[in-house]
Amino acid sequence: MRCLVTGGSGFIGRHVARRFHEGGHEVLVLDTRWTPGDPFPGEATSVTDERRLRELFAGWRPDVVAHLAGMADARAVLAEPVAAMDANVTGTAAVLAAAAASGVSRVVIAGSCWVYNAMPVNAVDEDEPFLPSGAGHFYTTTMIAKELLARDFARLHGLESTVLRYSPVYGPGMWPGLVVSAFLRAAAAGGPLTVFGDGEERRAFLHVHDLAEAFYRATAPVAAGQVYNLEGPEIITTGELAHKVSELFGGVPVEHREEPTRRGELVYSQRFVSTYKVRRDLGWAPEIGIDEGLRTQLAAMREEVAAG
Repeated sequence: MRCLVTGGSGFIGRHVARRFHEGGHEVLVLDTRWTPGDPFPGEATSVTDERRLRELFAGWRPDVVAHLAGMADARAVLAEPVAAMDANVTGTAAVLAAAAASGVSRVVIAGSCWVYNAMPVNAVDEDEPFLPSGAGHFYTTTMIAKELLARDFARLHGLESTVLRYSPVYGPGMWPGLVVSAFLRAAAAGGPLTVFGDGEERRAFLHVHDLAEAFYRATAPVAAGQVYNLEGPEIITTGELAHKVSELFGGVPVEHREEPTRRGELVYSQRFVSTYKVRRDLGWAPEIGIDEGLRTQLAAMREEVAAG
């Protein structure tokens, strides 16, 4: 099987590409940051370049596409909404159009748990409709648009797709803006760890290795046309995460601060997110808990320091 990974030079994309490669499949990476030194062959191309996308798809003929390219930093999206719409919405439309034209059998789309903010209930499953009023953040709007585009291409062009709505991801290669990375780096420097607000925001942190496995399994026939909720094995607050990291470093200080640029971000509140469907259909469940994930990440950081 041939798998094309858009955004395959990024944090999550690299792990997804590696998982398909380990499964014995041929991998091609498409990413503006791709270089000849990357682990997998590819091309430095933007997903908004529709003409080039169609040429690549027609020439290489992928069987499946893992679509992860786009703007994933919510604060960058807030600052540059037009660029975000271009990357996340126009880019997704261009990928789906190229896939439909070249006979791709499945597109697995990187969605987000942020869409839960556009749902009126606290018990969220994959059939819950979006609120017409939206959810108060440009990033959420782009994620909803990606799901709607997938539905439209299925109805109008018969293109099979699968959407993975996943919770915040961490693990090897994570970018500095992610809270787990920010806490670890701050703790390694002696602190303090900065928690925005009261620290009661709840998150189900998902390890990137578990997410890559979900992308791999989402190519199964049963996943065609489906949306799946993915979460880490436990829900903790950002305050609890800060204290876990602090303890790993012998108790470095933790401080709280207000940050206006974080307005409109994901709020779990007391929501229950059902992951029953992905367990039933794909036999997927997260295996790496936050404590194990943090210990592994800390060990990797220390190895890097020791290596110079």
